[in-house]
Amino acid sequence: MCGKSHKAMGVTPDAKCVRDCLHADPSRYKYALYDGKSVYLLSDQQAPERFASQKVTVKGVLDQKTNTIHVNTVVPAK
Repeated sequence: MCGKSHKAMGVTPDAKCVRDCLHADPSRYKYALYDGKSVYLLSDQQAPERFASQKVTVKGVLDQKTNTIHVNTVVPAK
C-alpha cells in the first residue's frame, strides 16, 4: 500500500506502519522482498516481522511460477 514511502500513512516509525498494514488485513497484505526490480512474496510470514522495513538477506528457494521465495533464513543485511 505504501510502496517506497510510509509518509502518506502518517504512522511512524516505518516498521510500525508495515506491521499495522499486515495485521489489519493479513489476507491482503504479506511480507515480501523487493530487490530493486522485482517483488517476491515470502513463504514465511513470521520470521520477517522483526525486520519490517529493514534491509535483509533472505536465503531460500524461488518458485518462479508463483514468484514466492520459500524461506530458509532471514537475517539483517550487512
